[in-house]
Amino acid sequence: MNIALSFSEGSESYTNYTRWLIEAHPDINIIHLDKYAIDDIEHILKTCSGIVFTGGSDINPSFYGQSDRLKDCIVDDIRDTREMKMFEICTSFHIPILAICRGEQIINVFSGGTLIVDIPSDIQSVIEHRSVQGIDSFHEILIQPGSLLRKIVKTDSIQVNSSHHQAVQHLPPMFTASAYSHDDIIEAFEWADPNGNSFLLAVQWHPERLDYSHPCSLSIAKHFLMEAESYSMLFLPLP
Repeated sequence: MNIALSFSEGSESYTNYTRWLIEAHPDINIIHLDKYAIDDIEHILKTCSGIVFTGGSDINPSFYGQSDRLKDCIVDDIRDTREMKMFEICTSFHIPILAICRGEQIINVFSGGTLIVDIPSDIQSVIEHRSVQGIDSFHEILIQPGSLLRKIVKTDSIQVNSSHHQAVQHLPPMFTASAYSHDDIIEAFEWADPNGNSFLLAVQWHPERLDYSHPCSLSIAKHFLMEAESYSMLFLPLP
């Protein structure tokens, strides 16, 4: 079963995604989409049972009408364009999607949402969302009753790791928030109406960097890969 990573270069931390996913399902094959030309991505994704949109650099604020805030960001325009194309392909083929940190943000922006450009500048909050000296911060999130996330992690509130200075601001109507921090920043979202849509869960924290016994770590990978396996059986040809 092929599982795609939207991006996997530039930092050793990207190996965490592979280790985490293989811990959840040892028989999967990881496809690194950043190794392929953009014209080949649709063909590759047609062989995949799921995709993880990984963390990384900031989304260019010009995509959500804040081009004057570019100075507050470290952007990768090529990656933005490639990942928006990936999301378009995945939704058209109903491929299961898990989005982490930047991945959550790029999906929101592509779908018509906006971001908080820089939390310390734009939000008066005592909660530290950024990493400090390269180490993840931790804060509590409140998980919404009845949400898909609540069903997966089986808790209403919990401490998660945090390493970001941008965050989801406004969600487009096709999504609904499934977790918040105490300063009302959206920490996760999913489809507002899952009927007719494939699996999608977007989280702001890094589950692949948490201890695997943490309720918001390996349980998310296992559920995503269960959805990917179902997709594989229903929609992909037998090997």
